[in-house]
Amino acid sequence: MHPHYISTDADGTCPICGMDLIPAKATPTAGKGKGDVLYYKNPMGLADTSPVPKKDSMGMDYIPVYDEPAAGSGITVPSEMLQTMGVRTARAQYASFGRTVRAYGNVQSNERTESASTSRLEGWIESLTVRAEGDAVRPGALLYRIYSPDLIAAQKDYLASVKIGNDARIASVRQRLRSLGMQPATIAQLASTGQLIERVPVYAETGGIVKSLDIREGDYVKPGTPVLRLQSYSDVWVIASVAEKDLPFIDTGLPVSLSIPSAPEAAGKGQVDYIYPTIDPKTRTAQVRILVDNASGALRPGAYADISFDLGGEARLSVPSEAVLRDSSGAHVVVALGDGKFDARAVQTGVSAQGLTEILQGVRADEEVVASGQFLLDSEVSLREGLAKLSGPTAGGNPDTPLDELVTDSGTLAEIDHLTDMALYFYEALTEGYQIDPTFLAPAIQTGDALGVRFSGTRLAPVLEGAVTALMSTTDATDEVTTRNALAALMTALDPWLMEGAPAHYRDAGLAFYRETETGRAWLQQGSEPTNPYGTAQAEKIAWPDPMNMNMSDMSEVPQ
Repeated sequence: MHPHYISTDADGTCPICGMDLIPAKATPTAGKGKGDVLYYKNPMGLADTSPVPKKDSMGMDYIPVYDEPAAGSGITVPSEMLQTMGVRTARAQYASFGRTVRAYGNVQSNERTESASTSRLEGWIESLTVRAEGDAVRPGALLYRIYSPDLIAAQKDYLASVKIGNDARIASVRQRLRSLGMQPATIAQLASTGQLIERVPVYAETGGIVKSLDIREGDYVKPGTPVLRLQSYSDVWVIASVAEKDLPFIDTGLPVSLSIPSAPEAAGKGQVDYIYPTIDPKTRTAQVRILVDNASGALRPGAYADISFDLGGEARLSVPSEAVLRDSSGAHVVVALGDGKFDARAVQTGVSAQGLTEILQGVRADEEVVASGQFLLDSEVSLREGLAKLSGPTAGGNPDTPLDELVTDSGTLAEIDHLTDMALYFYEALTEGYQIDPTFLAPAIQTGDALGVRFSGTRLAPVLEGAVTALMSTTDATDEVTTRNALAALMTALDPWLMEGAPAHYRDAGLAFYRETETGRAWLQQGSEPTNPYGTAQAEKIAWPDPMNMNMSDMSEVPQ
């Protein structure tokens, strides 16, 4: 359940699968025969980069990337071919994304200014002053009076305690009066006059417009009976529908200009109060809540509002949007290195507007990127093939080169191990009963795509293509059946590499290769005690070929 690790010391082992790690030390200076360090890339194959040396969350050094492409990467195109292809470059530079975003919306009541009155005792409603929805209520205004035997009994108890002069008893009964719903002003009246209040008044604690009235004159109420709801319209909300593509520019606190045809005299300003977390799949818009002052009372819920978000002119490092390519491994650009040399580079993008796309990581200011050219319009597969044809067999091989002669350096072997690690990950997920995490597959897919460019036209190319296809099949579905099928397809693709490419490497790492007798489905696992991830079918252990004579006849049947 991990991409293959790269060790920063000589004798490291993978903390999960136990495989020997490839030593790699990133240095802040240029390597032998290379130019200056451009940036440092994530050692796990992720898209994030750093302008200075750093370590990732597991303490691994980021890998330096130099201004000259390493052997086997990038392409060189003759100048006359560049003219034929119509290649145009653009400089990555800081630009303002400032603009005005228009939206529409409707006025709604502010839920924060809504209050409810609920009965806290049993009794009969008398002298109801609020008669209908829409009545205006001022703070402190009399709402109704209530006749409650319980409240009368509590008042008598209070007056008796005062007459006796028992302070503790007085405090206890006063608290009882408050719990029954008698308001402080009424309790103060009782204490000052010493007279029983048979019809206890209830006053409005807040002001507003009656939104709902649940009682009538003479009604009998119990504790918890809803009485009425008040809604203040001193400020209101405007709920705006903002296009999905404009959401990255909207933030809370952003000033907003409003035009409301039904209330031209209303305040024309507001402020973004909240951005709702969901997007309507039909309209591709999200709701944005705007707080608007309504002291004049001109804004009425339901009114239409024309809204303008005046976005600031923050400078962002950007490139033309047409320069950004997106495929299964993420976003990347083709960087022009000069003298007809080009290299693909993974980037992390931000917002897009006015034909520009923000670059968060992967490209520095003033670097040249390819903005147009016929090969940029090809599909992902066509792009890989086109780069391979322009650059030739960059991996140093051809269709006749045996697999065991293609990979001659430990770094490339470690990259291919990203794919074999995924076979171990799928095996663990199936035998231990957990779902795979699609985010774990991204580094392996990205590495497989990059290797596919370098080894295009060799025997390793179909291995890499089949492995990436198998991994891609699980990015949308992670159920057990899909994982089994993906593991079977992945092992079918990797079989030539495991048996012919570097069998000694995997044998020395302690891996065992098994294949079901009837179905031919295979798997990799640690150790020699087999556990079939596909079920209970009989399987056989496949012996790793001797690197000297590639003897593959030593097979022993293993019962399941």
